Amino acid sequence: MKHPALKEQAYEYIRRKLKMCEYMPGEAINEVKIIEETGIGRTPVREAILSLKEEGLIEIRPRKGTFASPITEFQINETYQIRRLLEPVAAVRYKQQFDKSTLLDYDSLFEHLDIGDDEKYFDLDMRFHQAIINAAGNPMLTDFYEKVMFTQYRIGIYNSVRGLARKENYYLEHHDIIRALLEEDDKAIEEACVRHISRSHIISLKALKNDGTDVKDSQGSRLYGNSR
Repeated sequence: MKHPALKEQAYEYIRRKLKMCEYMPGEAINEVKIIEETGIGRTPVREAILSLKEEGLIEIRPRKGTFASPITEFQINETYQIRRLLEPVAAVRYKQQFDKSTLLDYDSLFEHLDIGDDEKYFDLDMRFHQAIINAAGNPMLTDFYEKVMFTQYRIGIYNSVRGLARKENYYLEHHDIIRALLEEDDKAIEEACVRHISRSHIISLKALKNDGTDVKDSQGSRLYGNSR
């Protein structure tokens, strides 16, 4: 009876390291080290790795080893395409489902959050965007979006590790979404959601390429670039 519990412990341990980029995308994963760090046996660790492989979070390459799955340009584009298709629509369609007091709480949390704490920051960010989808009251959609948000979380942490997360601008962008929801202004909701997602998309591509050049939005405003 203990074996399933040990597998779950190993699964959660490895999954969190993948989520927080403690195993960087493409980095080799040492099973022996995991066993030593956790005190969990080889079989449950191996089974946990196989489960994460099925989820696309780990790659097992014959004669080469086990690796954290890379973050690719295709994956980034796919993630943001899904978000751009779903979040603005859900926010507009279910705007009256949002409790205004809860929205104000989110606004305050974003305003006063320590942006230097990656885990707290991205936990709040993902929780807010998941709440937009949860407003639809569709369990299947909620489960699907939790997987999308896991990928988004990993991308966000990766951006931060590469020094390209735009956290200082995120309060205003979230504030615009929240204000539009509070006012139940369909056009403003859609525009605020799309603007926020699109800008995050650009930065995520920038972090992947990390070529040191400036990135600008469609109006020519500088979003991020290394100082020279």
